[in-house]
Amino acid sequence: MWYVLAISFIFLIFLFICLEIAFSIVLPKTRTLDRTKKMEIDKDPTIFDFYETHLTKRSFIKSRYGYSLALYYFLNFSSTKYVVIAHGHIHTHHGSLKYAKMMYDYGYNVILYDQRYHGNSGGKNTTLGFYEKYDLYDIITKIFQEFGEGIYLGTYGESMGGATVLLEQEGDPRIRFTISDCSFSSLDRLIKDQFRSYHLPKFMYFFVDWFVKIITGIKLEEVSPLKSITHKNVPILFIHGEQDNLINHQHTLDLYEACPDKKRLFIAKNNATHAFSFYSDNEEYKKIVKEFLEVDIYDNL
Repeated sequence: MWYVLAISFIFLIFLFICLEIAFSIVLPKTRTLDRTKKMEIDKDPTIFDFYETHLTKRSFIKSRYGYSLALYYFLNFSSTKYVVIAHGHIHTHHGSLKYAKMMYDYGYNVILYDQRYHGNSGGKNTTLGFYEKYDLYDIITKIFQEFGEGIYLGTYGESMGGATVLLEQEGDPRIRFTISDCSFSSLDRLIKDQFRSYHLPKFMYFFVDWFVKIITGIKLEEVSPLKSITHKNVPILFIHGEQDNLINHQHTLDLYEACPDKKRLFIAKNNATHAFSFYSDNEEYKKIVKEFLEVDIYDNL
């Protein structure tokens, strides 16, 4: 009797650990806007000068799933070029400001947004790209409705945002380019990588995946930028930090290899860790992005 109770207790603890891991993936504790503001100022004390000077308006749109998505416009009124930028897991649109300033300087109108379950946006959970790709599609639809069907529009994302833009481009012939910085190649591979790094038993993955399915309605393997880019619509610039210890840069190397054509790769040096390539290898980073944007990407990549 005691043996059965002990086994049952250990199994319940095991399930609780798996549930906590699932929560950390799709129901994580997200950073507040105040926290992300401080984090970005610590990286670049001048970045909010751009925010305060160039933020044109804020607005909300309703997602197809019923929650609100918060949008932030930085309009360059002399241009018909637009870029929508998606931030990473547990962060907010503040994490996209470094890219927003660069793209604004390159002549683009910039729209940032808080992904579902983050910042000022709604949503009961995050799926690291699965439902987020539909949110991004709807935001792009809103931008075309607002500024006209003739605008030139691309997408840009970091980490989870990088996965989101890669997933979204597969089903959206309206966009003209995509830039993905430190995306994972597939979510199941990323989680399995983390299991190995923490020396967790492989069989735990199946219980975590089961809990994720219960919470979100999707399986981890369904979030796969690697599959999406085999049906790509646009030229893609892949970026990753060589010393990324959260998402190994091999994920991006594999994405680049799987991408059939019209592609470019930049692996940042100078100890570029996760989502830090822009700062670690800044001059080369901006040079590569500028070259990518200036090439006649439909004919010459």
